[in-house]
Amino acid sequence: MKKWNKGIKHVSCMLALTLSLSVIWPGTTGAASAQVTQIQANTFVGDPGEMVESFDITVSDVEKYKNLKVSDFDITGNYDGYPLNAAGEIVQDNYEDDGITLSMKDHTIHMTVKPFKYPGGLKSEFAVTSKTYPELSFDKKSVTQVKTRTVDEFEKAQFTASNGVTLSYNLKRSPSKEAKPLMVWLHGGGEVGTDGRNHLTANRGAVVWTESGYDTSVLAVQYPENYSFKIYNNAEQLPIMKAYFEAQVELIQKLVAEGEVDPDRIYLSGVSSGGGGAFRFLMQYPDLFAGAIIVAAKDTVADYTGSVDAFKQELKGIVDVPMWIMHAQNDPTTDSRTSSLAYQALTEMGAKQVRLTLYDDAYMDSHRFYGGLKHWSWVPAFNNKEVIASLFKLHKGTAGEQTGGSSEHDVQPTEPVTRAQIAVVLADALQLPAATEDYPYMDSAPDWATQAITKVTKAGLMKGIGNQMFAPESEVTRAQMAVIVDQILTNKDWKPATDSVELMFGDVDSKHWAHAAIQNSARAGVMTGVSKGKFDMKQIVTGAQLEQIMQRLEQVGTK
Repeated sequence: MKKWNKGIKHVSCMLALTLSLSVIWPGTTGAASAQVTQIQANTFVGDPGEMVESFDITVSDVEKYKNLKVSDFDITGNYDGYPLNAAGEIVQDNYEDDGITLSMKDHTIHMTVKPFKYPGGLKSEFAVTSKTYPELSFDKKSVTQVKTRTVDEFEKAQFTASNGVTLSYNLKRSPSKEAKPLMVWLHGGGEVGTDGRNHLTANRGAVVWTESGYDTSVLAVQYPENYSFKIYNNAEQLPIMKAYFEAQVELIQKLVAEGEVDPDRIYLSGVSSGGGGAFRFLMQYPDLFAGAIIVAAKDTVADYTGSVDAFKQELKGIVDVPMWIMHAQNDPTTDSRTSSLAYQALTEMGAKQVRLTLYDDAYMDSHRFYGGLKHWSWVPAFNNKEVIASLFKLHKGTAGEQTGGSSEHDVQPTEPVTRAQIAVVLADALQLPAATEDYPYMDSAPDWATQAITKVTKAGLMKGIGNQMFAPESEVTRAQMAVIVDQILTNKDWKPATDSVELMFGDVDSKHWAHAAIQNSARAGVMTGVSKGKFDMKQIVTGAQLEQIMQRLEQVGTK
């Protein structure tokens, strides 16, 4: 696969600011002494990127340091991570007070510090020096291990989709055994590569969701190279972007099928290049996401120097997707007109759940976002608890949409559905042709369901339960529903990828009559496990679940 073009417009200092060093070099300075056996840096992701909050220095002879004092140390190259002054000049104002505290346990000296940018700034990296105990002096090259809060909980892996695209991704799994939300994080252009870490540490976009207290999984795919501005007119790069999203959706569907992700609570967030990517992702899969936060978006939709009409044409399919669009008004890297025109287009087309926040210069300057840092609108966005809370309230599907009719054949969200009701839903949703045959079963069916039952029988989607009986009033189990779904998939000419693996459900025996149907419905992302490793074949299907199944069937293409 061709890589995305490197020839893109950048603000050079911004790229330097968003890159995080991830290689840990073997100890040299202090660790060379036999006294020091290990130095661990304990970091977290702050607004400016990776910050260090403490060090653990392991020594062989702890008695030698029983009189150790804070005054024995000095730190240089430590600063808060904001490298530009009001004039837009690169600065690195080191702390006057290093904020050091010391404690000792076993053979380890624990040094807490006033959090500073790790491993330093654009002018110099940090260094810890001790004149009293020179062997305890160290710098970044001496650090033997880095432990990063939340980031270390991400699992690094690769996924090759059926279209041949291989994704390098990191996944932070919810600790819950039940299916939980999934945040799909799209990083900025400064974090492209293959290191597997930069896109997690450059800003809080990958960690803010769980650190804000939400029980969610987070998927962060790292893209190998950035794409050009005006990708909407780039016949070479746009198909590559679409192929990456296609692969990512296949990975998401796998997580859904395994019962790990709630398909009605999949969220999307992206900044800068990832913000532009988020617009394209929504346009490509308008029914996938429950909502999105799009920040400092790159120009992926249409020409922001033109009229709103082009944006309307491109965004007409995502009018109903809730999203919060955010941008600094005078962002010097990605023009905010992409965001404002997208908002205008969506609202003029009737969008009711789209919000726009534009930060003016006064606001950005008051938060020390000078010059090129005006691109950093994701900092106030991710510090806004209302923004995050509003996203996790969203639930795609049936919530708030039921009308609550009183007819006996109306499907109710919380009530079990009958075979007759399913027949009516299928005949209507799939627009099955009228049946000229007589009702084919010995038992009777309600007048409102007779034609539908005849249609689904003729189409091969449902059949009787034996002895020429249809049992229209019988409730339907998940195993029985999987068989119906499997037949619909067959009619759609859907086939699982040749290299797809069997999904493990501990409660489904390989010899069970519905085993193959359950596997196919799960691989297609239509029916999923109710929890990790459990399908729950005997659970009765409700109206809400039936609606979700029908929505997912609409999204399934052919292979």
